[in-house]
Amino acid sequence: MKFYIQYGSHTRMKDFEIPIDNEIDEFRYHLDTHDRTILSARFGDGKSYFLSKFVKDPQVTEKYIFLTIYPVNYQVVENRDIFELIKRDILLQMALKEILTSNVDLTDAEALTLYLQCKPLSFVESFLPLLTAFSQFTDEKGAAAAGAFTAGWGVIKGLASKIKDAKESIENKEIDDFLATMEGNPVVGMDVISKIIKEGINKYKEDNPGKKVVLVIEDMDRIDPRHIFRILNIFSAHIDYCYHLGYQPDSTLYGNKFGLDKVVFVLDYDKLKSLYGHFYGEQANFEGYIEKFCSSNHFRYSYQEEKSEYFLRQISVETDLPSDVLSLLMTPNDFIDMSVRCFTHAIDNIDNSILSIPSVKDQNNKIISFHPGILRLIVIFRKFNKKNEDILDRLVKATMREDSHRTPIFSYLAHYITLSKSRNDFIRIAYRSSVQSTHFLQVDHIDKSGKASCSFSYTTSGTANVEQNLRKRLTKLLKMVAE
Repeated sequence: MKFYIQYGSHTRMKDFEIPIDNEIDEFRYHLDTHDRTILSARFGDGKSYFLSKFVKDPQVTEKYIFLTIYPVNYQVVENRDIFELIKRDILLQMALKEILTSNVDLTDAEALTLYLQCKPLSFVESFLPLLTAFSQFTDEKGAAAAGAFTAGWGVIKGLASKIKDAKESIENKEIDDFLATMEGNPVVGMDVISKIIKEGINKYKEDNPGKKVVLVIEDMDRIDPRHIFRILNIFSAHIDYCYHLGYQPDSTLYGNKFGLDKVVFVLDYDKLKSLYGHFYGEQANFEGYIEKFCSSNHFRYSYQEEKSEYFLRQISVETDLPSDVLSLLMTPNDFIDMSVRCFTHAIDNIDNSILSIPSVKDQNNKIISFHPGILRLIVIFRKFNKKNEDILDRLVKATMREDSHRTPIFSYLAHYITLSKSRNDFIRIAYRSSVQSTHFLQVDHIDKSGKASCSFSYTTSGTANVEQNLRKRLTKLLKMVAE
C-alpha cells in the first residue's frame, strides 16, 4: 500500500507495508485444502488489505486466478434480483480476466430463456455503463482492461440475434407453457447465463491445466444482514437440491456453482453467528447451517498485534520521536479498532496542522527551531479523536514519572515548558513533587536538531501546585496545534 505525505510544499511517497508473509502462507495452505471457506476477521482488521496482498503473491498466482465481486450495492435491490447481479459481476470479472469463451452453442429454448430474462436486452445493456467507465482510463493497464472487457462483451452481444430469432419463431402459447414449466421447477441456477459462465470457466481450465478459478465475495460485512444469508443460500441451493432428490451429495453432484474450484466468503464469522441467532433463534443450529459453506473449518485472520507494532514504528518515523518516548505516551490499545485506512489519514499532512514552533537564538545569533516531534504527536492524537484532557493526562503522566529524568522525554519536551516570555531564555521549573522532595529541571542547551539538554536538581521539601503549574505549561503546546 502506498500513500503520500505532504510537508509544506513538498510531497514524498512512502511504502506502507505491514509484514503479513506468515498469514499469506497459512491462508494459501488453507485454500489448497478447502473448496469453500470463510475468511473471517473483524471490521477494520484488514481483510481487504490482506486479500490484495494474497492474490498478488507469486506462489498464489501460479496456481489460482481470482474473480472478486463486491455485493455491497446489492442491498438496494429486491431479493429475486441478487442472483442476477452475482452472475453479472462474475461475467464482468471473467471478461476482465479474459476467460470468456465465444463457443457457446445455445438451443432455441435456451435463447428464449435468455430473452425472457433480459426483457429483451436489459442484461446486455446493463454492461454499457461499465464499458463507458473503462473509456476514462488512459494508462496501459486501463486500456488493456477495457479491451478485454470489450471482447467479452462482444460474446454476450452476439447472442442478441439468437434471442430475436427465438422470440419471432415461438408462439405465445409456447411462451406461456414455458413460463408455467419454469415456475414449477426448483431454482437450481442453471440458466443460460450460468451456462455461459460455466463453459467459460471450464474452457479456461482446459487451456490452463493446473490453474484453479477462485470466486471471492468481498465486503459481506457491509451489506444488509438479510442479504448475507440470501447470498449464502444461493451458493448452497444446489447442495440442498441433491438432498431433495434423495441423493447423498458428493463432488460429482454438487462441487461449486458454475464449476468454480474455490469460493471464499469474506466476513466476520462471529458476527455472522450472532446474526443467525437473531434471525432464526438462539436454539437454531448455526454449525449445521454454516458447514455447507466451509469444507471443514473457516480461516480466522487478524494482524492486530503486528498492526499495532507497525503503527508505533511508523509514528516514530513520521514524528522523529524514538520508540522509548512513544512508549511513555502511547500503547497498542490506541490502535485496537483502527483500520489501516484511518491510520494513514491520521499521519497524513501532520505538519500542516502545526500552527507555530518556538525558536531561540544560539551564541552565534542563529535561529534554532524546537524539535517538532511532540507537536506532530499531538496532531496525530487529535486525528485519533483524542480529547485535550486525555492528551494532557498522557504528557503529565510521562513528565511526572519517578524515573522521567532517565528517559529521553525531556529532550523533546523540556524547552517547550521552560521557555520564558522572552522566548530566548529558559527558567527552572518543578516537574515532580512529593511530601519529602521537589524535583526541578532546567534547559542548558538546544542542539542543531532542536532537542534540549537538561540539568536536574531537587530539594528536600515538597512544593504545592506542581502538577497544576505543569498542566498550565503543557496546555500551551496544545494551542500550537490546530484543533
